[in-house]
Amino acid sequence: VARNESATREINEDIERAHQAVSREGHVRMLCECGRERCDRVIALTVEEYERVRADPRQFAIAREHLIPDMEQIVAETDRYAIVAKREGTPAAVATEEDPRD
Repeated sequence: VARNESATREINEDIERAHQAVSREGHVRMLCECGRERCDRVIALTVEEYERVRADPRQFAIAREHLIPDMEQIVAETDRYAIVAKREGTPAAVATEEDPRD
């Protein structure tokens, strides 16, 4: 699950870089960073919102109903998405190890 989330996060990093080159305003359509293997949901964030998510490598932006309670907890929520933080132990360690910004 954590590796699926990390792979999606890397794709979103590329999407964000492409949008930063054009404009930092408006919503960017990004992939839900949940751990569901077949998730194809798209969520809307601004570049600034995504930067706040990425400030902590244990955090991911997900569709609000994609929470995996055993592995993560919601730390912030909007009408468009939720920000989850991985729970201590293996989930947090894998998220930190797989951080593409590290």
